[in-house]
Amino acid sequence: MSLHERGSRPYGSGELQQVLHEVREVSHKLKLTPEVKRAAHLCADAEATRYGHGVPHAVLAAAALYIACRENKVPITLREFAQASGADPRDVGRCYLQLLENMHISRPSLNGNGYVYHLALRRPVSDQALSLSQEILNTISERGHGGRNPMTLAAAALYIACCTMGENVTQAEVAEAAGVGEESVRECCKEIRALTKPPLA
Repeated sequence: MSLHERGSRPYGSGELQQVLHEVREVSHKLKLTPEVKRAAHLCADAEATRYGHGVPHAVLAAAALYIACRENKVPITLREFAQASGADPRDVGRCYLQLLENMHISRPSLNGNGYVYHLALRRPVSDQALSLSQEILNTISERGHGGRNPMTLAAAALYIACCTMGENVTQAEVAEAAGVGEESVRECCKEIRALTKPPLA
């Protein structure tokens, strides 16, 4: 089911102002400041090109803010934007990808740095593992690997760091903490190991 078929409504003369109101509301909840202007421009462009017509206000606002924050390397997750806007994360994710495609926006490259601290693991990990995971993320970013879901990158880097430090954390645990699939973390770990020489654990 597309976004236009789920809870959609046609845009009218005052629709853009309502979307911008949603942008301001979500920004206030998440304490954003400079990112709002970019998100507002995205919403205006979406409305002008008629792409935004029929997309629920909260979904469009959350997706635009997510793009703006990724471009500004602000570590706020898509799930957090969905929660703040009251939208379904799956709808926000689809809208995010459709905005990139329909408005010809390059996918913002983000190495996951900062997202490591969003991982709510059930067991604590050492400061050394956290520090190493940041080093891993910096390394793969320098080598041009940054287009993945930042939470997947963060989960994979933390898993590899914990393995290197001899800490007992499983891929299933980091995947659950990141809210991503275990298979995605597994594939990302393979990519990271291929990019790092000498290979990490």
